Amino acid sequence: MNELLSWGLVIATYQREKILCQCLQLAVEQTRKPSEIIVIDASDHWQNTRTQVMAEIASHHPEIRWIYQAADQRGLPLQRNQGLALATADITFLLDDDSLMYPTCAEEIMRVYEADAEGVVKGVQSILAPTLPSEITINDVPKEVGWHRDQWIPGIASFQRFIWRHVFLMDSDFLCIPYDGEFPDYSVPTSLSHLNVRPVKIFHGCRMTYRREAIAQEPFEPLLLFYALLEDMDASYRVSRHGMLLETSDAKLHHFQSNSGRLSRYVVSVLSAMNQAVCLRRYSNDLKRDRDRFYQLTVRRVVAEIFKDGLSRRWTFPQVCGLLSALKHSPQVFKLSDEELEHWYPYFQKELIASGKPPAFPQTPSTQPAAEIR
Repeated sequence: MNELLSWGLVIATYQREKILCQCLQLAVEQTRKPSEIIVIDASDHWQNTRTQVMAEIASHHPEIRWIYQAADQRGLPLQRNQGLALATADITFLLDDDSLMYPTCAEEIMRVYEADAEGVVKGVQSILAPTLPSEITINDVPKEVGWHRDQWIPGIASFQRFIWRHVFLMDSDFLCIPYDGEFPDYSVPTSLSHLNVRPVKIFHGCRMTYRREAIAQEPFEPLLLFYALLEDMDASYRVSRHGMLLETSDAKLHHFQSNSGRLSRYVVSVLSAMNQAVCLRRYSNDLKRDRDRFYQLTVRRVVAEIFKDGLSRRWTFPQVCGLLSALKHSPQVFKLSDEELEHWYPYFQKELIASGKPPAFPQTPSTQPAAEIR
């Protein structure tokens, strides 16, 4: 019998106290209990939420190690790294604060890790369930979305999936540019052949779990200060270079996608492309190759967002405008030295969040003020 492993939950949260409590409640009700729960909260009134969580949830589960801290700096990657530094469990669940686990989610994920006799599996993610895990009431407002993948029409579903993946580019694999030129290729080991698992190239940020030592070796990129596409892709791809990433269809999780604490569509679109440029600048083993791939992909994304903004009747086309703005500013990323990039990109993000538009150019990066995130 393989050794039993412990698992812990690390949650980075911001202004989502309503859904956070439900997320934590479902975590402690898992059929396989966590050994620790760590919350890093960047909210304005984090002390109030901490008091509520400790009184209403933690007090009923003293066997669990609880840590609830204020964020040193606001930002999903930074908060996750802060939580990881405090984690001690063998397996770390890095879920979103609006990720709602089905009762056996943790048990099924741990089953995969414990069956991995060769130790080649570095991460496991659940599948996404379209409905809530039980008859629970969510006192929160979901993010507004347009047409989504659950709305397949019988008879043309395969055509819809093609459009979804290749025209709308709504598949993370298409959006990730591997820093080594291609993704690692792994085969599922024989010790896992009896489980419902499949290899994946990268992880979806709301449902990631890792061996703690693997994600500690490849922490979240500290230059990506705010939530946007790629912080999860970047970290999971870097981990995949050390070992296999799997998805298990026996573990289920519902991503509620709370609207609270979100940035505007325009800002997220700018950051999604700029973050990718920054990660390529820092990690690519062939920057010329990947810079060209970045521009080609971003132009394709502009075309895709024209359709998506239009079909969703967003007539200001915020996502299109965001990507066009990123195309304008991303050449700056590829020109900067490492030191200039580390100074300039936090400033760029701070100004974008504060004003709703990127800072004007030209400015000399080395003379710009350091970003203050709090």
